[in-house]
Amino acid sequence: MTILKDAHSQFRNFQTYKESDINFFVLLLENPKSPFNLTGVTDLYKYDFLHIILNRGMEIRDKALVIGFTMGNSKLSNGFIKWLYILCARWLYPTGCRFSEDDVKEYNRGYYYGSTRRRRNIHLEDFDINDDLSVIRKKFGINIIDLKDYPNLSTF
Repeated sequence: MTILKDAHSQFRNFQTYKESDINFFVLLLENPKSPFNLTGVTDLYKYDFLHIILNRGMEIRDKALVIGFTMGNSKLSNGFIKWLYILCARWLYPTGCRFSEDDVKEYNRGYYYGSTRRRRNIHLEDFDINDDLSVIRKKFGINIIDLKDYPNLSTF
């Protein structure tokens, strides 16, 4: 049994965890308070939870899968938004944030997986930090065995 609060505490101790140094252009598209944000975005605190729930670390490929999952899981998402995000992440994001070809594949895997979950709009969920991860995953139809073929840094 792993409680979200405990997992989050461990997650923030990863060497690759960074809360600052987020590029302005990235914030423009991925910050829910930005007038130019895309579907499926949420605040950094919830993104941490989603990384944990999806059993992912903090490398670019992990971020690609998580944002792909939330965008694919959003009721408002569509092919144009997906294309626009890939264009920006692949070609316009600065070095260090920019997606490689493999990162785009991770994004697409996450997008597809998110779009196939019955429960939608996980990015809007107010998670109870005292819930067990298995309960949260079951609620959203997330089976980490489905994600096992993805490399990850997480142990949750």
